[in-house]
Amino acid sequence: MHFSLFVAAVLLANDAEFFETSVRPVLAKNCSACHNATRLGGLAITSRESLLKGGNTGPAIVPGDPEKSLLMQAVTHTHARLRMPPTAKLAAPEIDALSRWVRAGAPWPVSAPPASTDHAFWSFQPVSKPGIPEAADARWAGSAIDRLLHAKHRSEKVTPVRRAAKHVLIRRATMDVTGLPPTPEEVKAFEDDPSPGAFAKVVDRLLASPRYGERWGRYWLDMARYADGALGASSDTPFANAYRYRDWVIQSLNEDLPYDTFVKAQIAADRLPGSKHLAALGFQALGGNAGDQLDVTTRTFLGLTVACAQCHDHKYDPIPTSDYYSLLGIFRSSPKHEFPLAPEDTVKAYKAHQQKIEDAKFELDFFVKTRSAELSEFLAAKTARYLRAAKLVLEQGKSVDEAARQAALDPEVLGRWVAYLPQKDKDHDFLDLKGGIDEFQSFVTDLFRRRRDMEERNYVKLGGIKGIRDERTRQYTNLESLPIIEYYLWRDLASDPYRKDFFDFKGGIYYYGEKDIDRWLSPEWKDHLDRLRADLKSLKDSLPAQYPFIHTLREAEAPKNARIAIRGDEQNLGEEAPRRFLRALSKGEPAPYTSGSGRLELAEAIASADNPLTARVVVNRLWLGHFGYGLVRSPSNFGRLGERPTHPELLDYLAWRLVDSGWSLKGLHREMMLSEAYALASDLDQANYAKDPENKLLWRANIVQRLDAEALRDSMLAVSGTLDVSAGGPPKPFEDGFRRRAVYGYIGRTKPDPMLTLFDFPNPNNTSELRTVTTGPLQRLFFMNNSFVAEQAAALAARLNSQNVSAEDRIETAYRLLFSRPPKPAEVQLGLDFLNKTGSWPQYAQVLLSSTEFSSIP
Repeated sequence: MHFSLFVAAVLLANDAEFFETSVRPVLAKNCSACHNATRLGGLAITSRESLLKGGNTGPAIVPGDPEKSLLMQAVTHTHARLRMPPTAKLAAPEIDALSRWVRAGAPWPVSAPPASTDHAFWSFQPVSKPGIPEAADARWAGSAIDRLLHAKHRSEKVTPVRRAAKHVLIRRATMDVTGLPPTPEEVKAFEDDPSPGAFAKVVDRLLASPRYGERWGRYWLDMARYADGALGASSDTPFANAYRYRDWVIQSLNEDLPYDTFVKAQIAADRLPGSKHLAALGFQALGGNAGDQLDVTTRTFLGLTVACAQCHDHKYDPIPTSDYYSLLGIFRSSPKHEFPLAPEDTVKAYKAHQQKIEDAKFELDFFVKTRSAELSEFLAAKTARYLRAAKLVLEQGKSVDEAARQAALDPEVLGRWVAYLPQKDKDHDFLDLKGGIDEFQSFVTDLFRRRRDMEERNYVKLGGIKGIRDERTRQYTNLESLPIIEYYLWRDLASDPYRKDFFDFKGGIYYYGEKDIDRWLSPEWKDHLDRLRADLKSLKDSLPAQYPFIHTLREAEAPKNARIAIRGDEQNLGEEAPRRFLRALSKGEPAPYTSGSGRLELAEAIASADNPLTARVVVNRLWLGHFGYGLVRSPSNFGRLGERPTHPELLDYLAWRLVDSGWSLKGLHREMMLSEAYALASDLDQANYAKDPENKLLWRANIVQRLDAEALRDSMLAVSGTLDVSAGGPPKPFEDGFRRRAVYGYIGRTKPDPMLTLFDFPNPNNTSELRTVTTGPLQRLFFMNNSFVAEQAAALAARLNSQNVSAEDRIETAYRLLFSRPPKPAEVQLGLDFLNKTGSWPQYAQVLLSSTEFSSIP
């Protein structure tokens, strides 16, 4: 598969998409109320220019430098005075979005002319089979693809280059379809076959290989933002059954499941007859919330940025805000569900045991929390004594133990005060009270008393223990809280540890939790705590392995429409948006959905042959995979901000052909790969290049492209003879001994595999339609120093030396294994010279594995 390094227009479109989906909503939600017409502090955020002008304290942004931008200093609360919003710090994803935006130069796209709703834009036009021109050249007469392309060649006066050599073509095709290099035997069989259908035999063999689904399934998983766990603070919360979705994708592609069924299953498999495709709902269930599901579904299947309409009508495409909330209601009415693959009694027994664990854990946590709160209040009453003792340590140089002994205080608590007092940038200034230590003691005593009274009132509001344990009750009960500044003081004194966004709070000075409260407890309390611990451990130890299940969705008991959030603010709701399809893709006013959540109706609308986008989007993705660029070079944006198709007639022919063939993806792969265009060499023709430097007319194969991370790793295993081709099942970490294909390795959201990341594996927290390609010194150092590369080099050397042949013959075998060709005489001599100097076949093998030719597709 080929990948583009950078496509300027795509980046421009992506900047606009990112601004509309990730930046504008943050500004609208958190800043607009004070910094629009009101211009508090002299600052308006109505344009890039207004931010550059800034307010009373200077420019709000320094494009390209978030650290120097007042906006970022304010929202991260790192500025000495400015902290915005004043009520609470922004969520980490919001801060990250603003930081990425400023670092990218703070692009603020100019609004396009109002989007038309009359379906006039090219991508909303119905798909129809175009007229296929007659071929003026027998070389380009073989298929409709070639005749359409060559008509463009003639009209633009470019002359295609020669066909690629047979060893280049089979390597290209094999890497494209399977992600593995061809064997020397496969190359020889193709080179020795003079029949006109020789390459067709190769393509048919490759498409029939189970390796096809593994290769192309991995690219689908990019768009599905697949991972084997949920994002966590320091590590993933594992999804033990996520792999069932991955295996379903691979199997479905290998079986050539009709694409319309492939689409429907990933939206509404639970509403389709039978349960064969239930695992397909991992597309939805392994991701985020309803908004994330909506965004990924519309980008992946429709090539539209519907999520840009969350806060306002889409700035570029005919998607009103009400359409966004129409779809949102569908996904909100489809909660996530774990469909068991075990007998009902097994499921009930497991859940009952789990509930006992939850009950025991709650009893333990509640006991510790209660005792800890009492202890904190007791210690808080000694605050003045602790402060005076801490001053002796900090100002007079006494040791903590000596000062604690003199004041009859606990040394550990005193040590915490000694560590806390010198800290700068505290979130409160109560330690600076004019009345000194005694006034501060009075304030702390009153603060703890008021918080205790407040917690007692909240306990009553929640309805006691039952309400405390119920998350929904806690979420929707109007609980009291301390004023934010007073809370910061109480937090620093008594709060338990927590991690929120980028803030990692280690616990208050007086806080003692389950791990360290024992020494403060009386014998009776300590005995009770030990019993609670023992009960919980016994229950955990006796918990059986969890039954297998599938990550799916289900229908809500009472599906309901979403209400429009004015400017994206969920606290400011407008009218309901009926659950239905997008107006731009409907004939007339779309009818409201009436069958449950509406997911099945949505799936049928998306996968309909009448939908002008679905077939166009997927055939463009296939073309991108084989030719390096899509016919539309913005593969997930077919709207106004996306690129226009370079060959609109060809795109429509392929879309028509897909539907006409019964939605067969393999049939389309075959037709593309058997075209003359696919077989072109990558030669540079200066006359053609002067007219078409980006090769949009496809007068040659796109320049050599680096293998993606998985294909690079898997190819090293393949040529060294250590690849394990067993398929499916639970993932394993990328550690020593894991030799299966990378698609079966553990994909983490929190800590992705370093090798995959180094070679541009996409972030599984986002949908990714294109693989970026970066180059840097660490990649070269990887080939020089990484133990995995060294191990495969040693295995390759052993494979070469297992043959009782000359060094020249072993070098030739290496070249045929790695590069699908024999070496040139000069390359043989270079190899012999290297071996004569070093005597090391593993080092020689490592040099070959490190070569650009091995890590590239011709």
